[in-house]
Amino acid sequence: MLGVMTVRKDELRFREFDRYRGFYCGLCRAIGKRCGAACRMALSFEMTFEAMLLTSLYESETAEEKRRCALHPVQKRLMLSNEAIDYCADLSALVSYYDLRDGWEDERRADKLVSSELLARAARRAGQAHPRQRDAVHAYVSALHEVERRNDPNLDAAANLTGELLAELMVMKEDVYEKDLRELGFYVGKFIYLCDCYEDIERDARKGNYNPLIARSQSPSFAQDSERMLSDMMARATLAFERLPVLQDAEIMRNILYSGIWLRFENASERRKVNKKQ
Repeated sequence: MLGVMTVRKDELRFREFDRYRGFYCGLCRAIGKRCGAACRMALSFEMTFEAMLLTSLYESETAEEKRRCALHPVQKRLMLSNEAIDYCADLSALVSYYDLRDGWEDERRADKLVSSELLARAARRAGQAHPRQRDAVHAYVSALHEVERRNDPNLDAAANLTGELLAELMVMKEDVYEKDLRELGFYVGKFIYLCDCYEDIERDARKGNYNPLIARSQSPSFAQDSERMLSDMMARATLAFERLPVLQDAEIMRNILYSGIWLRFENASERRKVNKKQ
């Protein structure tokens, strides 16, 4: 489900992309320090965006350092660190642990069981530090299982659950910004879930996986209807974003919300067009 909230790199200035990568690499380092090197599998674009958003919103004091890492041993890369990045590192462990456990319980895949065990200790620690968020992730997994079990055809059944989860995770501090952060998280979460369903229709149909879009996918206007639906969600999400008093890195975040987040939808649509011609 993760991996949708990326940047559209060709629309960013070089310094903007370096700054974005500073958050990405900084979050990777924070996950390694707080959760263990093996837990860097939990790194995601979604938590990178959230770390950037919360840093800008709360004007967190941010340390900058250029370092080499195992993946990039030759050239030093900018790595940022602050309380928002640490918070998102903890969330990364929580979300990834429960996602992997869900994969093990659904598919009995040994690799997911092994990976979840690597994250178990970090997830317990993160859950103790953030009990509200831990309870939200746990409730989400349980409720999603029920939606999948009954094969609910309602598009909002699972999408709303994902939106509610991301709304909860967006709130680092329960304060005056909470309402807009929750609204942003809710509609972005719905978008992510349904965009993922849109991309995976063929695979889910072949494997018999739950996907509420499969029944609608044979309609001639399916792509256009899906785009309109997702556009409405992002219109609501960006409205909430624009109400937040974020200044630093705002253009990078707009690149993600207005453009980058559509890349996987566009790629899936283009792939289907090519397949139909063959």
